[in-house]
Amino acid sequence: MSSNKDVRLIVRCAKMYHEENMKQDEIGQKLGISKATVSRLLKIAVEMGIVQITVRDQYSKKLINIEKDLEDEYDLLEVIICDSNSESEMEIKKSIAREAAKYLQRVLTPNSIIGVSNGTTLAAIPNYVEINRNNNLTFVPMAGGNGQINAEIHSNNVALHMAKAFKGNYKILYAPAMVEKAESRNTFIEDPGIKSVLSLTKKLDVAIFGVGSSNSKSTVSITAEYLSENEMVDMESLGAVADICNIFIDESGSGDVFESNKRVIGIELEDLRNTPLKVVVAGYEGKVKAIKSVLKARLADVLVTDIETAKLLIEG
Repeated sequence: MSSNKDVRLIVRCAKMYHEENMKQDEIGQKLGISKATVSRLLKIAVEMGIVQITVRDQYSKKLINIEKDLEDEYDLLEVIICDSNSESEMEIKKSIAREAAKYLQRVLTPNSIIGVSNGTTLAAIPNYVEINRNNNLTFVPMAGGNGQINAEIHSNNVALHMAKAFKGNYKILYAPAMVEKAESRNTFIEDPGIKSVLSLTKKLDVAIFGVGSSNSKSTVSITAEYLSENEMVDMESLGAVADICNIFIDESGSGDVFESNKRVIGIELEDLRNTPLKVVVAGYEGKVKAIKSVLKARLADVLVTDIETAKLLIEG
């Protein structure tokens, strides 16, 4: 844990132990921490006055309860909700990124390979990492993107800055997000340098990625050179509701009917699905339908989001 006590995590442990009657090793397994850390957090809960005879919802009962409801509703390992008071999309994204940084510092284990997507929320996570050790982590871009549009949020830059923040290693995928023809993609992915990076996306321990809405301007900005407005309309008519790593999916989580997916250079959807720990970092009300489709398709194990999005995911 960082020097600043993670009150949310302390309260979560206390509620699991005192109210849900979970054993300390069970809590540790669910939250990705050791039994000794659970024991220490329970002690801190008493020292802080969070635990007396019963657990005081000092963190906020509404957040803890909604987190639990979402975990049950979508069969998720963990849900983390940031209680952002701002209506600004950018401020909400920063709050989500802050909680995602805390989570990653808690669960990433030495020698792990971590795949990262593109996106503004992902790009903000390194700003909130507090760590002073090298656990030999390797960050791998899960999507191409070497153009000039929004270069700071491309997965290559996200991987680079994540590695710097965690004092780890990183790979660069020297390929565009998408090409004009499927045949061109085949040529790219046979390049030795590109092939070596893509091979790592089949061996990921953790994948952390954002979710885009199929009709969101921010979603298609990286692939805008290759997708016309007519193509976007066509994809919506075929049922596209979300994109992850530039791959469009329908409500069932399938991407088979979307021609553009055959032109994407990056992780294969099935390899993402098979990654042991999939962390979705996304929020804001315009993406609720997209996030819901990802959760229902079981493409996520952990969700980090904002309170308003969480409420809508429950209500829907």
